[in-house]
Amino acid sequence: MTASNGIIDPQKKNPDEMFIGWAPAPSVDRRFLLAALPAGLAASAGASWLIANELDDPGAGAWLTNATHQVTGVLANHPYPMIRLADPKAPFGMRTVLVVAQGKCTSDLTLSEVTGQIVKASGVLVQRKERQMLEVPLFLGDWLSVLDANVENAQALSAPETESLGQAQLAGTIMDSKCFFGVMKPSLGKTHKACASLCIRGGIPPSFWARTRDGRESVLLMTDAQGGPMPMDILPLVADPVTAQGEIVRVGDILQFRADPGDYQRI
Repeated sequence: MTASNGIIDPQKKNPDEMFIGWAPAPSVDRRFLLAALPAGLAASAGASWLIANELDDPGAGAWLTNATHQVTGVLANHPYPMIRLADPKAPFGMRTVLVVAQGKCTSDLTLSEVTGQIVKASGVLVQRKERQMLEVPLFLGDWLSVLDANVENAQALSAPETESLGQAQLAGTIMDSKCFFGVMKPSLGKTHKACASLCIRGGIPPSFWARTRDGRESVLLMTDAQGGPMPMDILPLVADPVTAQGEIVRVGDILQFRADPGDYQRI
């Protein structure tokens, strides 16, 4: 309140216009809050919708931990552990299932002695559309057994047809296959950088994720330029937008992107 001469009189303030923490809220504040609450709720809901709408679709990956899955086929250990199964319905008559260990310890799998043999492996299936991976219990020795049996097209599974599809300049993101197949959501991008780096360091195969010009998803298994395991020099670029010139090679039903770490550049 003010005196007649226009000077504020501190002794005559309106108590309804002053906030005191231990006293009831002034009526003017209550009226303001009641009027602003609906608008605030609407604004929050709208912002939440906009943020959610901008997030990437986590995809159709699944980590089927509620059951044990068995895979029978020919074991390969190059460039990464995998089992190839005869499947007439699959592209090129075979289906490749990558093999990883629980956690981030795939590099501890010692499979060189059974490479090229017919095996039966038990574990948890990780699946994203037609791509499959078997997560096996590293510290339980009975997950893998060598079979004295015949498998259809065993020779073709041991040494699948290899076809070079030519050189290509690709832009995309480096990620670990295990999380992308369905173990983690989100499984790529900056929010997944630390996890993906640890997974790849632990021996889980890296994959190169890109989108074609018409918006389709393309995922290629990453190797070095000779088709061997990707060196750990690639780790600083994991989860960053990158581009690389390399060779696309089909090995059985799997597409590989063959390029050395030095061929990748941040965008």
